[in-house]
Amino acid sequence: MEKVTLKINQVADGVSLSIPPYFRRFDQINNEECPSIFMWPRRQVADAVAAAAPMLMTAAQTPSQQPLDHTSSSRGSTGGNVMVAAVGPYNHHQSESSTSSESAPLLITYAKKCAIVKFLARREFGLDTVAFLGWALKNDGRVRGCYERDSFTMSPQKLAEVLLLDGCLVLFAVFLLRSSVREDCRPAELAHNTELGKEFMYLSADISLHMKQTRVDLLLLGNQIPFFVLAKLHSLLERTFFTGIKHSIQKLALSCFDDIRPGRSGGSAGAVPPPTFQVHHLLHLFHWSRVPPGKHAVDTSTILRHEPESNLPCATWFEDSLTSFSKHAAGPGTLDIVFQKRMLGVRGVLRVPALHIHGYSELLFRNLVAFEQRHLRCGLGVTAYCICMARLLQGEADAKLLRNCGILAHTHETDKEVVDLFRGLADEYRDTFYSSDLLGLCEDVAAHHRSPASRAVKWVVLQCFPRQTVTFFVILGALISIATLVNTVYSVYRFYHPVKH
Repeated sequence: MEKVTLKINQVADGVSLSIPPYFRRFDQINNEECPSIFMWPRRQVADAVAAAAPMLMTAAQTPSQQPLDHTSSSRGSTGGNVMVAAVGPYNHHQSESSTSSESAPLLITYAKKCAIVKFLARREFGLDTVAFLGWALKNDGRVRGCYERDSFTMSPQKLAEVLLLDGCLVLFAVFLLRSSVREDCRPAELAHNTELGKEFMYLSADISLHMKQTRVDLLLLGNQIPFFVLAKLHSLLERTFFTGIKHSIQKLALSCFDDIRPGRSGGSAGAVPPPTFQVHHLLHLFHWSRVPPGKHAVDTSTILRHEPESNLPCATWFEDSLTSFSKHAAGPGTLDIVFQKRMLGVRGVLRVPALHIHGYSELLFRNLVAFEQRHLRCGLGVTAYCICMARLLQGEADAKLLRNCGILAHTHETDKEVVDLFRGLADEYRDTFYSSDLLGLCEDVAAHHRSPASRAVKWVVLQCFPRQTVTFFVILGALISIATLVNTVYSVYRFYHPVKH
């Protein structure tokens, strides 16, 4: 019997020390050094590349003016396909190869990256590449800790080279895409420079001609480099290449995505204070600027929270239940849905932010949700928003209702395409956790529609005003009756009190 007990204890020790993959994400909640950059499953990336390859252009050595489109690679794919600039260790093979059997050639090749580094190393800007490579070697462990463990194999020297080339490329893109370029006109100054103008215009042409595609490329989860690498390069070039530009690297980088929807939470760009925490990469910075602050955080108790018993119903059900829709007043980019009560708790209002659907929207939402699911420390703001929208948009009638309310604004997508978009995003947050804020929203909606006052008013409306035509004639009849009563009272009064001449 002692042998049996010993065997059971040994097997139990092995199980207790082996954490299931699903629960490993909880190790990140209280670990500030947890990874934040992840590689997409190879099968999904290969499927996306195969679907997108026939529609992509053949890159040339000179800048191309042919428009690119991310929509071909976003439909049905999670990772998407980099079209302008591939950065980071996950994509270094693609950037170094001018012809790849797995994807279309990139506009910014390995040779052009080298040319950008050489341009920044000129005496006018003074980038010390040897010193930076030495710094990168010293921070090799810190850099590798930002990526998913064992997700790539690369020597420290090669990784340092990748950080130099890709860091300079991203910083060069930030220099061109930032919104403050209208204030200082620094790119125009370099373009008109006698010695630097021709080379600068050639190196910046691909990014300048494909700004939106470059912005979307820099927001792909697998196409990231650690933000502290960008901060290091910016500190080396702050007084030369970035001379006259007083903004911090966080503000400069964030302003590059002002034209990407959803917009910044809290209103205008100048009203949003810079982040006070450690920024991991560009997607992390973008995510922080688009989610409601202080909501949908994840803690260890979240494991006990599953899908609520009363989930959000569809949009048309809300309308039939005396609950109206209103655009969120907290800012155009706040991905936050709020339920409020009006008229002494009889009527409800669901405030939803205005949604602008573009060709890149599905790809962007997939990357934001995937980042939240793999890096729980950032919260589940986008995931909660997508869950709510998927529940509200269950049919074309729901999309039509939200469009009439001004919530689905400025979109060329059909009602069916909008419904399919949020329905397809469910693949990214399957088996997700529910934050206390999302559960509270569902419970508030359910409690409101179970309240006696709301049920009584709903019964009266359904019994007395079942249809709009009936409601119209009832109101019209009431107005005629009131007018007739007033006229009768006036006639009786004048009969007993005639007017004296």
